[in-house]
Amino acid sequence: MMDGEVLDATVPAAAAQQEWLEHCLSAVKKFLKNAVVIDNQPYVKESKAVAAHELQLPDDGMSIAAAAEIGESSEAELEDEKAHRLDVRKVSDAFAENGIACAFVLPDDDDTDEASIIRRVLNAARISDIVVIDWYLQDSSPVLTIKLLTAIAAQDVAESGRMRLICVYTGQPLDEGIFSDVKAALSTGGIVVTDTPDTQFCARGTNCFVGVLNKIEVPPVSLPEALTRLFTRLADGLIPSFALAAVGAIRKNTHHMVTRFGGVLDSAYIANRLITNPPGDVPELMRELLVAECDNALGLDRIADDYLETASVTKWLNFKQDAFVVPQYQIGKGDNKQTVHVDRSVIDGLLNFGIGDRDFTVDGKKSIEFPGFHRNKVATALSGSIEAARNAENEFSRLVVFRREAFGHSKLVSDAHWKPSLTTGTVLRLQQEDVTRYLMCLTPACDALRIQEPRPFVFLEGVCSDQPYNLVVKDLDGSAVGLYFDRKHPNISTFYFAPDNETQRVRGIEEMVDGEASRFLFKSMHDDSLSFSWLGEIRYGRAVSEMAGLASNWMRIGIIDSEYLRLAGKGSFKFKT
Repeated sequence: MMDGEVLDATVPAAAAQQEWLEHCLSAVKKFLKNAVVIDNQPYVKESKAVAAHELQLPDDGMSIAAAAEIGESSEAELEDEKAHRLDVRKVSDAFAENGIACAFVLPDDDDTDEASIIRRVLNAARISDIVVIDWYLQDSSPVLTIKLLTAIAAQDVAESGRMRLICVYTGQPLDEGIFSDVKAALSTGGIVVTDTPDTQFCARGTNCFVGVLNKIEVPPVSLPEALTRLFTRLADGLIPSFALAAVGAIRKNTHHMVTRFGGVLDSAYIANRLITNPPGDVPELMRELLVAECDNALGLDRIADDYLETASVTKWLNFKQDAFVVPQYQIGKGDNKQTVHVDRSVIDGLLNFGIGDRDFTVDGKKSIEFPGFHRNKVATALSGSIEAARNAENEFSRLVVFRREAFGHSKLVSDAHWKPSLTTGTVLRLQQEDVTRYLMCLTPACDALRIQEPRPFVFLEGVCSDQPYNLVVKDLDGSAVGLYFDRKHPNISTFYFAPDNETQRVRGIEEMVDGEASRFLFKSMHDDSLSFSWLGEIRYGRAVSEMAGLASNWMRIGIIDSEYLRLAGKGSFKFKT
């Protein structure tokens, strides 16, 4: 799309909904790569000759009427059998047609080793985007299925909220009893889901969507498409769709990316590490190079263009517009005083023409004043309320600022022995009696490596503030706190910390509560009473920006030039008239 091109702003509600659904579906289809199906009645259709032979009735001397009666009974039993069995070939082919690799776990009714079955299912589920499971897995009973659902939920909770679609795919007639048991099993494992009002026998949690489908109503050939549409509930948003499409692009290019990092580079990497001071910079460089390859994959697939730019934003606006509110603000003075309503026309003007330093336009011609202290009303309009806008902006600001968080919405799965290190941008909380202090580490990263004895670390102290604030952090209780770090009049503190002997870095230690790790602490070397809670680590670029801001302020040296020349440098005067 060319800059300044105006898109058709509004479309009918039904068309907007369909357009948005297709947008989300496209992202989901880029993302979904694998599924696992768990069923105890697998079936593969045999050849016609064998099937005909198996259906012949033996001549045992019974009357034609008796034989017909048995035939009718057998036919009814066969139909019931068809309702419960899983046509493996059709299921596999249907998933393959949709670009999804499908694995199968097929426990036998005679297999009494539940621990082994659960282990196999969990191993397969760990690497699958979709889990499809039969309701009766053993002796016409849901007991084993309930245990498996609980185990899968517990595994996902342990992985810090893994995204998952779970489908109970059964030949049983669907009813609220089955659905309630499914939700209860997930709840026992730690995942709480809420019914979706527009789709029967479906429910959603924070990171999980669960549905119950009937094998007759949704035959194997239709199963992948039905599941893909259910998965779209987890991608119902501009940013979720972007994230899914981005991960899909990285998955698609994974093998090409790996070839860039071949074994031929081993000797060069080791040599560079051996002759670089500090050597830890070289592993960090390799991480950055790998991240750059991921970014390259996103660029080649035009992910940002397709999922974050004007066309996609317009689809979102059309789909969500009924939930918008219209805040307003005043401009001008006296008789020239006017009210500006931040409605859909204003939103479209900002989208299509951008925003200036002091104003904006809705038609590319007339400018409308838009002071900075009123621009939060755009977020209010889109979010539906002041509170919702504030919460969304706080979430976004934390995503932008923090590389890692102690108490964030979701954390990456880490090694069991992972611990945070004290480095540039680490944010700590220090409680001293009734005083709470928030500290940002400004010690250069290179000085936080290869430490052999206790060393001082420098911190910029922030204060809790609703206005102004320049950092939002999640506190120990999970609440969001606004912090203000003053660059002009900074409060600088220094504390000593001792390194870990093995890594030669200052490492956090786990605080155990009720036998479980609840948070990480850093202990001061010179004062055992000082215990610092780790709140997270700011992205390096943001931390360096704070350091540069301090340095810029401290290096002011007064008047060094003519005031006339200073103003001329801003374009106030011409050199020649």
